[in-house]
Amino acid sequence: MSLQSVRHATLASSIGVIQMYMDVPSETSVNLKKLRITLSMGGLLILSFIGIDLLLLPEVLHQAYYISRLGMQFPLLFVLYLLTFLSNYNALHKHVLWLGVLGITYANFWLLVQCWTQAGLVFAWEGTLLYGLFGMFILRINFIYSLMYAVLSLVGFAWIIIHYPMYGELGSIKFGFLLCGFAVSLVGVKQIESGFKRFQQVNKKLLYLNQIDPLTELYNRGAMEQNFQRMLSIAARTNTRISVFIVDLDNFKDFNDGYGHLRGDDVIQLQAQILRQIFNRETDMVARFGGEEFVVVSLGNTTAESEAQAARVLAAWQQNNVAHGKGKGQRIVSCSIGLINTEVDKSTEKERLFEMADSALYEAKNSGRARYVSAISCELAPA
Repeated sequence: MSLQSVRHATLASSIGVIQMYMDVPSETSVNLKKLRITLSMGGLLILSFIGIDLLLLPEVLHQAYYISRLGMQFPLLFVLYLLTFLSNYNALHKHVLWLGVLGITYANFWLLVQCWTQAGLVFAWEGTLLYGLFGMFILRINFIYSLMYAVLSLVGFAWIIIHYPMYGELGSIKFGFLLCGFAVSLVGVKQIESGFKRFQQVNKKLLYLNQIDPLTELYNRGAMEQNFQRMLSIAARTNTRISVFIVDLDNFKDFNDGYGHLRGDDVIQLQAQILRQIFNRETDMVARFGGEEFVVVSLGNTTAESEAQAARVLAAWQQNNVAHGKGKGQRIVSCSIGLINTEVDKSTEKERLFEMADSALYEAKNSGRARYVSAISCELAPA
């Protein structure tokens, strides 16, 4: 593989970082720190029961109790804790949580059976509901997995009632109580989940509105400035050239005053459309900087390629042939472009790049407009 191919592959993988920050997230990632704290609390809860339970249980059941608590439940919880350190844990999260809680519940079922068969003792069954509530509302197992957990827990408890008459005539009542407890819990989980989804939808919309210019549907100035530093860091880390374009419509105020604000908005939207068509890669960021001014930040181009892109923008206005002729305006609407294409390192400041691109734009304006100027060569390049 050539050095250029390696760099392109590195850049393609790195650009995912840019997209992660620039795009509105579709789903909140698991907060692993909080999850580990919660699992630790669950482990402490299990351990806290041991002293009290052993005082109530006859000595003949101590071994079975230790096996259930320290040999089954606590190790399962510890395994869940360790799994959170896997690099791909987010993909496993939904699966491992409900299976872990179900395993802990069935370890408690095993203890119920042992207490009955070894000593004829009816051990507290309410822990089943407690484990379910912990999984659904503390660990936040989603509705589908909570439903599967509830069904399988009820199946296990029903099997115990049928095969071991430890509850006598009250078995069906206790099963009904557990059934109602799970049913109410599932309704609560569903309502919380629905409310959270509505909140996420509203939050995504607000994030989108906060990043997007409503007229052009490009990134706004705030989003551009927020993400440009990340692109600059990636360019320095991957030894990739970066280009900054500042694009400004020529004599736009005269056009806006002469034809009206609606026509002015149309021209701004057309400029946005032209820029989107030319700068359409994942490594390009196009933003409306304010008014009739636009900024493009692009990775991976040579100086010649960046200048060719600027020339395409100028040519697009020639092809659209939008009449101007108002005030100091030329015959048709045009734009001027200042650009900088350069290698960067960790010490490069985005303010300096903007300053150089802005100076090039200033030179393009003073040299007759409808042209681009590259800050590298500082040679005029008329349309």
